[in-house]
Amino acid sequence: MGSSSNSAHVSSPVVDWSCLPVLLQSSFLLSLSLKKISGHPPLISLYHFDSSLLVLRPLFCGFHCPILCPSCDMLIIIVFSVATLSDVINQEWKKWLNNFQECCNAGRYFLVTQENTHIGDNITYETRKDKHIEVTEKIHKMFPKTSLFTDMPIRSCAVVESGGILRNSCCGAEIDRADYIFRCNLAPMNYSDDIGTKTSLVTANPSILIERYSSLMERRKPFMDMIKTYEPAPVLMAAFSFLSVTDLSFRTYYTLKDFGENQTVIFYNPTYLSNIELYWKKKGLVVRRLSSGLMIVSTALEICDKVTLYGFWPFDKDTNGNPIPHHYYDNRPPITGVFSMPDEFFLYSQMHSKGILKLKVGKCF
Repeated sequence: MGSSSNSAHVSSPVVDWSCLPVLLQSSFLLSLSLKKISGHPPLISLYHFDSSLLVLRPLFCGFHCPILCPSCDMLIIIVFSVATLSDVINQEWKKWLNNFQECCNAGRYFLVTQENTHIGDNITYETRKDKHIEVTEKIHKMFPKTSLFTDMPIRSCAVVESGGILRNSCCGAEIDRADYIFRCNLAPMNYSDDIGTKTSLVTANPSILIERYSSLMERRKPFMDMIKTYEPAPVLMAAFSFLSVTDLSFRTYYTLKDFGENQTVIFYNPTYLSNIELYWKKKGLVVRRLSSGLMIVSTALEICDKVTLYGFWPFDKDTNGNPIPHHYYDNRPPITGVFSMPDEFFLYSQMHSKGILKLKVGKCF
């Protein structure tokens, strides 16, 4: 091996993959020993390399054989897993699925429905446990009779966020092939080559209705023209998370009803949202508030056999270091101090490495 520095700290390796056989340029299992000529103690870990992410992440154990890589100044070890990769992934997936079903049960409690909430019940607000709203007959009629997800599991689901990484990705056709397509926060649908054309469910952040559509207190037709681009998907809102958004959520429901659309507004169950927040907190994710993206990903993981994420990318450069806008449709910066997108992205990348979901950050061709 070549000479190395005498630094006492070894950071995450940056590997010159050109020194490896072509066989190793795609996804594979390997271990890196960072033992330096200087005698630094070996730091041996197992990693999964995914060329679409260009990162190394800890994975599984198994038998291995070494390959010397002089220009990398480290020992490369190809790993032949004791268990087949599919077996390991299935075990990991079953563990996560069982945990989600035990804590959250999206099939029954994802939404407020007439089945799980009755006239006279008090709904406790997600962020204000001391505040409640009584379910009147009028409110009860707004709820769907049953859950959306009566036929579980769904074979394949796409969860589409609005990251700039989607621009020029040509992922539209791939997204549209999913059996169920979640979209987040009413992102514009005018980039069909990159984001597709189909929608099964779309979330609506109240701030968008406030800023773009004057809280539906003025002209409502521009809002309805936009909503039609998601037909026939229902619009999901967190009416019972904050006291300040209940009236707006109800107004949105009645706007769709007044215009006679075949779409409707549905409401998150606040108990469900509290439970998934607690779930991720126990997993080590401590944030001020979960993003709407992670809320939907949590649901998809429970109800779908296969989950693929698109547009989840909180960085201002793509995987090749080229500048990209914050959203695929504009470059408006994110609101600071509310969500922790890099922390959530690291969580997604961990799940990607374990085969629990697929995180798509490259081109789709």
